[in-house]
Amino acid sequence: MDTKNATREEAPREGRMRPDPGEVLAEQRRLRAALLDRRAAVDWPQARELACHLLLRLDDADACWRFATEWLCEHLDVDRVDGGYAHPGAATYRLAHAQARREDPGIPSLEGITVDNRGAAMLYLWASQRAVVFDDIAQTASFTPTLRADLLRAGTRSKIAIALWADGRPLGLLCIDHVLRQREWRQALFERFGGAATQVLAPVLWAAARLGEPRRSVAYESPAATPSGDPVGWSMLTPAERRVAALVAEGRSYKEIARQLNRSFSTVDHQLRSIREKLGASSTARVAALLAGRR
Repeated sequence: MDTKNATREEAPREGRMRPDPGEVLAEQRRLRAALLDRRAAVDWPQARELACHLLLRLDDADACWRFATEWLCEHLDVDRVDGGYAHPGAATYRLAHAQARREDPGIPSLEGITVDNRGAAMLYLWASQRAVVFDDIAQTASFTPTLRADLLRAGTRSKIAIALWADGRPLGLLCIDHVLRQREWRQALFERFGGAATQVLAPVLWAAARLGEPRRSVAYESPAATPSGDPVGWSMLTPAERRVAALVAEGRSYKEIARQLNRSFSTVDHQLRSIREKLGASSTARVAALLAGRR
């Protein structure tokens, strides 16, 4: 491929394990039936190729992100592709979890740029059901001055971005850029990017993330606290999840929580996954840290 991966975050090493092979195989079969057995499921025929490659990497979410950005950079013929896990409840989003650039030494990296997730452009992006075009970064009023300056410093002239959702839940963000010189976005490219993102990347990356929980790396910071001191997302927890979360904040183990609430280990594990997603936390330890101050 005529692209290069510039940077990625490493997953936490504590408890880092490969997903269960049986679960991976089951997910591969499910996704193959959903994406490849029905030709109408994916609008852009070449995106089926992308799906095939990603299914082979389903046991490694970071590898899926890296391959996806590289593949899109080459097949969409854009200057730079950037993506990563993200959550609208997080205070910020850090760019370049996965990044690919055209083989050109003049195209800068996005590494080190952090975005205010509460800015007008980001709020609009999260609320949109499709890809959003930012034709002229220098003239985009919805960007905060800091973000505009950071993007221009990285050579960004125009951008198409999309928020990835799966099963009604936020998953991440994906962007394609024209860098250094202004170019017009073609309608066909817009449609191919949006289709590949929603029809292929969202379901595959969601499956890869679930298979790797709680060990996958994340590219967003933990959510801010509300004025009352509760983390953003606390109100989204069910009463049962709040009971589990309270015990996590006390430092209880999975087995202790299951024993005290008279639930199975798998039920507690499922609820903790849901709690992490709603709070935008990368690990159960981070959930405990977020909630320790509210008791």
